[in-house]
Amino acid sequence: MKTGLFASSAVALLLTAAAAGAQSLSFGVGVTSDYISRGASQTNNGPAIQPWAEYENSGFYAGVWASNVDLGTDNVEIDLYGGYRWSAGDTNFDIGYARYFYDDSGDCCGEVYLLVDHTIGEGASAFAGVYMDIDVGLTFTDAHVGVSVPLFSGLSGSARLGVTPGNNVYANAGVSYDINDSFSVDLRAYRSTSTGPQYVVSTAFSF
Repeated sequence: MKTGLFASSAVALLLTAAAAGAQSLSFGVGVTSDYISRGASQTNNGPAIQPWAEYENSGFYAGVWASNVDLGTDNVEIDLYGGYRWSAGDTNFDIGYARYFYDDSGDCCGEVYLLVDHTIGEGASAFAGVYMDIDVGLTFTDAHVGVSVPLFSGLSGSARLGVTPGNNVYANAGVSYDINDSFSVDLRAYRSTSTGPQYVVSTAFSF
């Protein structure tokens, strides 16, 4: 109940801000054969549907993202997040905070994050990010680096390498195809020190 009320309030806030003259309000939904986060399946190797909504104005943004999960007694995850994005030359920055809720266990935890994306060529970029848990005194929870490269019209390749507490190293690599401005398909291979190879196909639709 707590999760549902919190998420409903966030959506209402986004819609109110949009009505007041927001710069942009976007929505979307993803469908994936397996919801994998930091190398570990959150759906016991099953599929997931992941709707989201985000409001942005002058670099400031707030959003809500959700997914079905299979984590003990929890079947639904809802993430609330917000922050600020800006650019300096060929480099984009994103600093923000995300809070994670579940339908049975409720308020789980929160993280502050810093993401950086730098253009390194015609359509190519290198990116990195770090996440810290502020509930227990800025404890490191994730760091990653990666690269994205265009292959040919509509098709791009990308890879990511990350580490989480306990020296769990994870990686993924795959290709994405943009069918149009609103719809894309992604095929990706995942591997971590705690799991074997996993292959996932996902689609994303936004408007």
